[in-house]
Amino acid sequence: MALWVLAGSTLVLAAIGTLLLSLTRAQILQLTHHEAAALAASAGSEIQARIDRVAISTQMLATIIATRQDSAEPLLRDTLQANRDIDGLAAAFKPSSDPVDARPYSPFVSRLDHGALASRDLSSDARPYWNSNWFLGGLSCSAGCWQRPFLSLSRQRQLINYSVAISRAGHPIGIINADVTLDWLHQVLGHLDKPEGAYVFVIDSDGDYLAHDNPVLVGKRGTPELLNAVASDQAESVRLPVAQNPQVHGAVWVYSAPIEGTHWRLGLVVPEIRIYAGVRRIFLWGLLLGMLALLGVALITLLTIRRTMAPLGVLADRAEHVARGELDFELPPTSRHDEVGRLTLSFDQMRHELALHLQDLARVAREKQRLASELEIAHQIQIGLLPSEHYLDAVCAHFELHAALRPARAVGGDLYSYFMLDPERFFVMVGDVSDKGIPAALFMAQTITLAKALAPRAQTPQNLLRLLNLELCRGNDSCMFVTLLCGLLDTNSGNLVLASAGHEPPILCGQGTPKLLNFATGAVLGLYEDSDYPEHHLRLHQGETLLMYTDGITEASDDHQHMYGIERTVECLAQMPATASTAGYIERLLGDVDRFVADAVQADDITLLALAWHGAAQSHTEVCIAGQLEDVFVGLDRCEHLLQEAGVAPSLRSDVRLVLEELLVNTVEYGYPDGRSGQIRVLLHPGPDAVMVELIDDGIAFDPMHPPDPSLPGDLADREQIGGLGIHLARTMTSEMRYTRHAHGNHLLLRFIHPNQDGTSS
Repeated sequence: MALWVLAGSTLVLAAIGTLLLSLTRAQILQLTHHEAAALAASAGSEIQARIDRVAISTQMLATIIATRQDSAEPLLRDTLQANRDIDGLAAAFKPSSDPVDARPYSPFVSRLDHGALASRDLSSDARPYWNSNWFLGGLSCSAGCWQRPFLSLSRQRQLINYSVAISRAGHPIGIINADVTLDWLHQVLGHLDKPEGAYVFVIDSDGDYLAHDNPVLVGKRGTPELLNAVASDQAESVRLPVAQNPQVHGAVWVYSAPIEGTHWRLGLVVPEIRIYAGVRRIFLWGLLLGMLALLGVALITLLTIRRTMAPLGVLADRAEHVARGELDFELPPTSRHDEVGRLTLSFDQMRHELALHLQDLARVAREKQRLASELEIAHQIQIGLLPSEHYLDAVCAHFELHAALRPARAVGGDLYSYFMLDPERFFVMVGDVSDKGIPAALFMAQTITLAKALAPRAQTPQNLLRLLNLELCRGNDSCMFVTLLCGLLDTNSGNLVLASAGHEPPILCGQGTPKLLNFATGAVLGLYEDSDYPEHHLRLHQGETLLMYTDGITEASDDHQHMYGIERTVECLAQMPATASTAGYIERLLGDVDRFVADAVQADDITLLALAWHGAAQSHTEVCIAGQLEDVFVGLDRCEHLLQEAGVAPSLRSDVRLVLEELLVNTVEYGYPDGRSGQIRVLLHPGPDAVMVELIDDGIAFDPMHPPDPSLPGDLADREQIGGLGIHLARTMTSEMRYTRHAHGNHLLLRFIHPNQDGTSS
C-alpha cells in the first residue's frame, strides 16, 4: 500500500508539474511572441526610415531635374553629400532622335572608399545604358520603385537601386537611379537587442537574403518553408521544425514584419530551446524536491499501515475459508473498539447471514428452474397455435405465403394466422398485442381462436374485425388491446380485401418501387365496442407480393436508440429484384434489421408475413344496368350475347339467364325501395371449366343465402305462401353462390359449371 501511495502521489505530482509546465510554457511563449514582434516591428521601422530618406531624396531630384536637366550633375552631388546612405546617383536620359544629340549627357556621381565624389557620363559607356534592364524598368517607376540587388564589380560591394522616372508633359524622359549600399542594413541588424541565440535577417521579394547575422547566407535564397512563413503581408509568427541557419539546431520561431515602401520583410528567428531553457531548469529542480518529499511521506505511510493492518491478517485467513464455502469457524475475540474491531464483529455477523442467504439462494434457484420449464412449455404451446411458416396453394398454385415470428421473450404478443375460408378464398391476418410476456401470449391465443371461429360467420375482413372487437371487449378489465390487419384473397382473380384495426400499413412489392398502402383504419380491438373498420380493395398482379409486419420492424433500435423506421424498410425492399420470392423478402428484411441493430437487445416482438399471388389476370366483360325493370331485360340480352360470343353452351346460357333474371328482378324491386335510382354491375368470367358471374349493386343489404329453403309440396299451386321460389331456384341451379356486403354495397358471386356431353355437370 505504501508503494501504491508513493506511485499515486508521483503520478499526481507529475500531472500537476506537467500542467504547470504547460501553462508556464504557454505564458513564456506568448510573452516571447509579444517581445519578438515588437522588436521586429521596431527594426522594420528603423530600416523603413532610412530607405524613406533615400526614396524622398530621389523623388525630389526627379521632380527638380525634370525642369533643370542642365543642372543635373550639381544636384546629384549636393544630394549625395547630404545623404550618407546613398552610394551613387545617376540621371540617365532617353536618347534623342536628333543624330547630332543622339547621346544626351547622363551624369553618374559615386562615392569613393575615402569619401570623395567621382562623376562620369553614362552615355560614353561602351554598352548603351538605355538598353539595360535597370533603365528600362526605371522608366515605368513614376512613383519610385526598388529594383533587384546586384553586386558591383567596380566597387566590390552589394548594392540595390531605387529608381524614379523623370517625367515631362506626362511622358518619361529618363530616370534618377540611386545606388544604395547594404552595409548600413547589416549595422542596423547588428545593433538590435536580440534574445540570446536569436538572429535577424532581411529578405527581398525574390526570397534572397539582403542582410543576415550569418554573413554566409547573404545573397542566398531562403528555404521554401521560410518563404511560406514570411509570405503574408502582415506581421506573423510561425514555428519551423528546422532552421536554415547552420549555427542553430532544432525548431525555431520566426517573427516577420513587412518593411513599408518595399517588398522586403524583416525576420527575427528565436530557437525554441532558448525560449524554454529557464522553465526546464526550474521544473527539474522542483521535480527533484517533490520526489524527496514523496519518499518521506511513503516511509511514514509504511510504518502506519503495518501497525494498522496486522489484525486484518486473521480476517483475511477466515475470508479464504468463506470463499471455500466453510462457514463453521470461530473468530478470535477482539478488545479493540476502532474500525478493525468493528470490522471483526461485522465479519462474524456476515458469516451467519451468509449461511442463511445461501439457503434462500438454493430455494430461489429451484423456483427459477421450475419457472423456466413452465415458460418453455408456454412457448411450445404458443408456437403450436401458429400455422407453419410456409404455405403454398396446392389446388391452383395461384398464391404462396411465408411468415416469420421472433418473440422478444420466451413468449410474446405478436400473432399471425391464415386459413382457407372456402376453396377459393384465403384469409390471412397479422397482429400485435399491447403487452409482452405471458399476459400478451394469452390475449394472442384468445384472438387467434376467436378469429378462426368467427371467420366463417363474418365472411369479410370488415365483419370479422367488428365481431372480434365485440368479443374481446367483453370482460377486458385489464384494458389490453390488439392491432390487427386482416386480408381476404380471391385465389382465382387476385382480388384482395384489407381491413385494419390500428395496425401498421402493409407494403406492396414486385412492380417497380415498393408502395406503402396507407388506407383508413379503425380503432384497436378490445377497447371500443362501437368501432368501425373500413375496407380497402386492390388486385394483386402476377408476381406481386404484399408484405405485412408488426412495429417490431420499424421500431427496432440500435445502441444509440435510433429506430429502423418505415423509410429504411421501404429502401431495403426496393433493392430486391422483381423476381424475388416471398422467403427472399423476409430473409432480406430481417438480415438488414439485424445489421442495423448490431448487438442491441431486441426490445419488441418481430413478425413478418409475405403473401404473393402467382396467377394470371382473368379476362371479364362488364354489363351495367340501371335500377329499373325495363333495363333488366336489355341487360340480360346483352349478357346472353356475350356468353354466346365466348362459346358457352346454349343450355348453360339458358341457366345463367334464368338465374340472373330472378336475381336482377328481386334486386330492382327490393333493393331500391320508393323508386330511388341505382346501378347494378354484372361481371362475366367465362372459363374453360365454369362461368363465374359477379353481381354488384348499391342497394339495401340482402343476403340471398340467408332465407331457408321453402317447403315444396307435390303441387306448387297448393302452397299457402307465395314467393321465395326464385331464390331457391337460383341456389339450386348454381354450383356455388357466395354473398358479401361491403362499404360499396352487395356483392354476389355465382358459379356455373359447364355441362358434359351427356348432359350432366362436370
